[in-house]
Amino acid sequence: MGGAAKQVARQEIRTRLAGLTPEMRRSASTAILEASTASPGWKAAGVVGLYLSLPDEPETRDLISLAWNQGKRVALPKTDIRQGLTWWEILPGPLPSLETLWEPLPGRHSGVSVDSIDGFFVPGRAFDGHGTRLGRGGGHYDRALAQRSRRAWVTGLFFSIQEMESLPREAHDVVLPQVVTEAGWRILG
Repeated sequence: MGGAAKQVARQEIRTRLAGLTPEMRRSASTAILEASTASPGWKAAGVVGLYLSLPDEPETRDLISLAWNQGKRVALPKTDIRQGLTWWEILPGPLPSLETLWEPLPGRHSGVSVDSIDGFFVPGRAFDGHGTRLGRGGGHYDRALAQRSRRAWVTGLFFSIQEMESLPREAHDVVLPQVVTEAGWRILG
């Protein structure tokens, strides 16, 4: 149980997400943003690991802007072939559109060590009530999160339709202790 089961789950999620209208995505993303910023972890965090959402994920650009407005530093991941995920501080300013691939720029972005990030909001294709997170298949987040500080929190950002009854879990998979959907915070496990 592994690769084939994960591919089936990813296809199921693609089908579910295709049924969301732009209005549904916008409304759910707004609710996710409001719930995300209500936690004590968010309020206490000085450095937050976020990501630029893809079109089929809950929108994170407003969350990034809110972090800046609250005086937080924001670190975004970049996949490096040799190092896996590397983290880069992104300074307040215009964010790329959904169609633009973000790249750290020398002189504009500085590297951030994974253990200096206070909390991480992570994407995924699906999750289950046991804390299993299904990613896009590269294992990049699992490897990066395994190196985080013990004090750092990890929260998945998902639409509620991305929940599945059960997902296959491998030994290297990092368990999500909690997720935020448009229905609010949920402790998993």
